[in-house]
Amino acid sequence: MNKNKQNQVILIGLDGLDWSEINDWVNSRDLRTINDIANEKKSINLQSTNPPWTPCAWPSLLSGRNPGKHGVFDFFTQDGYKKQLIERPNVNAPYLFEVADAEEYTSIAINYPVTHPASALENGAIVPGYLAREDIPFYPKDLRDEYESEYGKYVIYPEYGTEDDAVSEYVDTARHRRDMAQFLDKRYDWDLMAVQFQVTDSIFHDLNDREKIRQILEKVDEYVGDIIELGGDDPTVFIASDHGMGDYEWTFYVNSWLAEHGYCETTTGNAQYFRQQKKTLKRTDDETEESSPLESAIGTAASTLSKVGLSPHHVHRGLSAVGLAKTVERILPEDALVAAQNQVVDHANSEAFQLYFNSLGVHLNVEGRDPSGQIPESEYEETRDELIAELEQVRDPDGNLVFDAVRPREEVYEGEHVEDAPDIVLVPRDYQYDVSGSILDTFRRYPHKNHKPDGILLSNRELTCDDRAEIYDIAPTVAAALGIPVDTNTDGEVLLDGIDDIERADWDELAEGYGTTGSDTDMSGVEDRLADLGYME
Repeated sequence: MNKNKQNQVILIGLDGLDWSEINDWVNSRDLRTINDIANEKKSINLQSTNPPWTPCAWPSLLSGRNPGKHGVFDFFTQDGYKKQLIERPNVNAPYLFEVADAEEYTSIAINYPVTHPASALENGAIVPGYLAREDIPFYPKDLRDEYESEYGKYVIYPEYGTEDDAVSEYVDTARHRRDMAQFLDKRYDWDLMAVQFQVTDSIFHDLNDREKIRQILEKVDEYVGDIIELGGDDPTVFIASDHGMGDYEWTFYVNSWLAEHGYCETTTGNAQYFRQQKKTLKRTDDETEESSPLESAIGTAASTLSKVGLSPHHVHRGLSAVGLAKTVERILPEDALVAAQNQVVDHANSEAFQLYFNSLGVHLNVEGRDPSGQIPESEYEETRDELIAELEQVRDPDGNLVFDAVRPREEVYEGEHVEDAPDIVLVPRDYQYDVSGSILDTFRRYPHKNHKPDGILLSNRELTCDDRAEIYDIAPTVAAALGIPVDTNTDGEVLLDGIDDIERADWDELAEGYGTTGSDTDMSGVEDRLADLGYME
């Protein structure tokens, strides 16, 4: 139901784009659509969440709330010391298109992360994206079959690391977003068209060839232009990325550091090396019970080195001594190198650890709160303060401080889910450091691309901010552009100039019941996708 066609809004999500990475291509030849909007009105930086990771950033963009309110701080949720990949019901906040649906506006949402299982909209459609299984149902339930009968198989994930034709692989994946938008445009008189492109992030993790990256972005930009044309003469357009992208220099293995300093214990677990290998080394389903010769050799060598007294984080050095590390590094690319031994965190017997793979946060193991708490509740604040002081002084092998800030969680987040956040929040210096939960040498020099805190924002409408906005501003701004109430619980502001008498309401009340149905689907295949891009290190 389209109440007011003149308020038709298009929200384009381009995951991981950073002005510093694309500025050379923002011109009338390469990224023409972005160039036209940037020249017409305003292009600014968009500050992400902390941490600037996809699974907490997009829920913040779609809800207008910080992670302390919606409850997602990483790729996983925590149940004691166990982790589970997040789904839509783990996000304790209504999404923009769900509120629009409750207000009887017609919304189309395509490929946005953490939208699975899809909410049942009264007046629109949802095609889930990142973190959903490849075979996830769409909403309405017959939508996938109808689309695929006309356009071919819809894919959420490209084949990462393909050596045949990476450009075609990524472009074909992006094309489905455009094709789905055109397909649904024929079926719905929509008010909000929200389409997200995840490949704009993945290519920086997966590819080193700048020319190939440019070619893919050029096609994505073309598809964005095609989607904007669906809005007719004068739609309101917003283009936003959830975080930036740029150069990293190091991986800091925080659990190895915590082990060295007496906070973290390790134990024997499953070997980590082969969780992130590329397609050429992946075992097929019928081979899962057998180890490859190389895996067996590494496991045997790692176990032997551990038995003769090498601590877990020095095993990789030991593999070098026996000639295996170079073999592994030659076969496995740098972004897939993880623990070279079968040592993992012994959570129950540790005082502190990074529970998630790269959550930029340290959990304290507290008596009365955690299943096998080691730190008396009366010593929590003192222990946390001491650990913060120590982490603030950590330096890399070049002598540079690793962190710009090490802060208690309540200084970073606010809301009912603050206690679900890591006890200590880590802010890497200039975001040049991955902070890994694997057990390896404390530092590894590892030049690569990864997330930065500032993404991009463009609109064809006048914006009230000068050179920077926050990711929380997008939901209230789009709501105001549509003409639906702005959330009274938002952490953002309306950025549009010239809008008076903004109506406000509690989105929890307006969209009660949306996004609450969970699933029991096996998500291991999705974890493999994350591993391919280095998120499971």
